[in-house]
Amino acid sequence: MKIIITGGFGFLGRQLCKRILGLGAMVGSDEQNHQVSEVVLLDVADIPEDIKSMTRVTAIKGDVTDLDTCKKLVDEDGMIVFHFASIMSGQGENDFDLCWKVNMEGTRNLLEACRLRKSSKFIFTSSGACFGDRLDDGPENEFTKLLPHTTHGMTKACCELIINDYSRRGFLDGRVARLPTVIPRPEVNSGLPAAFSAVAREPIKGEDVTIPISPDMPLSVCGFRALIRNLLHLANLPQSVFSGMLDRCMNLPSINVTVQELYAALQSVVQDPSKLGQVTYKPDKALCAKLGTFPYKMDASRARAHGMLADTSAASIITDFVAEYVDETLLKPVLEISQEPRHNLVLANKHIKVFRAEFAVGDRTLMHAHRVDSLYFFMCDMKLKNEIQFKEPLEESLSYGEVRYGALGTEPLVHRITCLGPKPMFCLDIELTGLNTGDMSDPPPAKKARTEKVPSGLVLMKTTPGALVYKLYVASGGTWEAWLPFPRVLWIVEKGSVVEGDLGNRTLLTAGVLYREGPAQVKIKVVGKTDLSLWLLELLH
Repeated sequence: MKIIITGGFGFLGRQLCKRILGLGAMVGSDEQNHQVSEVVLLDVADIPEDIKSMTRVTAIKGDVTDLDTCKKLVDEDGMIVFHFASIMSGQGENDFDLCWKVNMEGTRNLLEACRLRKSSKFIFTSSGACFGDRLDDGPENEFTKLLPHTTHGMTKACCELIINDYSRRGFLDGRVARLPTVIPRPEVNSGLPAAFSAVAREPIKGEDVTIPISPDMPLSVCGFRALIRNLLHLANLPQSVFSGMLDRCMNLPSINVTVQELYAALQSVVQDPSKLGQVTYKPDKALCAKLGTFPYKMDASRARAHGMLADTSAASIITDFVAEYVDETLLKPVLEISQEPRHNLVLANKHIKVFRAEFAVGDRTLMHAHRVDSLYFFMCDMKLKNEIQFKEPLEESLSYGEVRYGALGTEPLVHRITCLGPKPMFCLDIELTGLNTGDMSDPPPAKKARTEKVPSGLVLMKTTPGALVYKLYVASGGTWEAWLPFPRVLWIVEKGSVVEGDLGNRTLLTAGVLYREGPAQVKIKVVGKTDLSLWLLELLH
């Protein structure tokens, strides 16, 4: 399979290319994994020297506003196109004609090129700038009326409608990601929200910076790792997710922060805050008015329901940027799990916290601390190097479907993990926060005695002080129904399918989680072509 990335020489294009090469395979229109034979990067800039030497990468200097270039680019059936190339908000306000030409004409050219080929997937990066004026105080969801206040936002909104129409007509499989502001960008850019990058980028280098917006102005943001992960997830989603969906647009998950909070997050994760550059705020009234039309409460319920994730915290965004683009040694030697960028918080309540860890072969986490007993669910065969603080590194092999329990005792687990392959790291870390009292020297509460029989169809797989783990298998076309006497249960998808019933009428995806309180009668019917395999985590405390 060949992958195309327009705007491929830039910050996000490079990150996406790197991640695709690390994965090695993508899901085609036939919903099967296909090995990536080539990643084609297109950009109007000169080809960087480091890209020229990359294997399985073809770099082309070209312009999406030229239809012939686009037709030559999309030269096979079944390709996946990631369309990043566009004019950003600041540049678009200064040059209306260029913004219209690149964003509108360039997108239409690529769509026409894909239309000439069979089974093309078209992943379009739209923008939160589409929202513009708010009729109320939000949140901004997929049904919010679009009233953009920038030419950039207007052209992106128009492209969304065009892609919906191409998809409705069956010309291609269009999928639109409405992006929050991606920060911090490693280089100065012309976007209106540039201050949300500058407030971290300059101070970490020891440079003072003047921020031209109010310190308490909020904005919906995400880091580069979560964004790239979500775009790939969007591209790999099965067709059943989009069945009957006329609007192909999804708000991508984000967190809402101010520049003041970002600077505080930077101070919290570096070893020596005194070496940071100082921040001065001198708000520009006109810029603040424009930026005030950008979203700061983006509701990504649809994307989250289909397995997309937000950054865990502002601190995790900052640590990832510093480690990737500046110098990892500037960070504290041990981070909290909420500050570690390869752990994404999926779900949290007073009983549990669920983190999803995914990263490529050869990649590794930063050193971080686990302070709560956890259950680990592994979603593929892999080999890891586990470097526990003050101990010799240990290599471990894990199998798809393996479940492990991590009991901490009196000390936290401080470690970092490197993925050795053959597949990327893919694991759910379920912290049993309801089990631990906060003082690790205290014994856990006594386990409650079971009086009910195990419901029919469930197989008890693992017993721990804080939870019991059951397995449930339902064949394609089959139905399972039972009375669940559990007061609290976490459903974890091992192998997904399309279902109807009490878990919703939906496509359940591998590693998806649903928290339910009971007791309750539960019925699940598998209407998809694949069998369904679930874990049920009965929480005892």
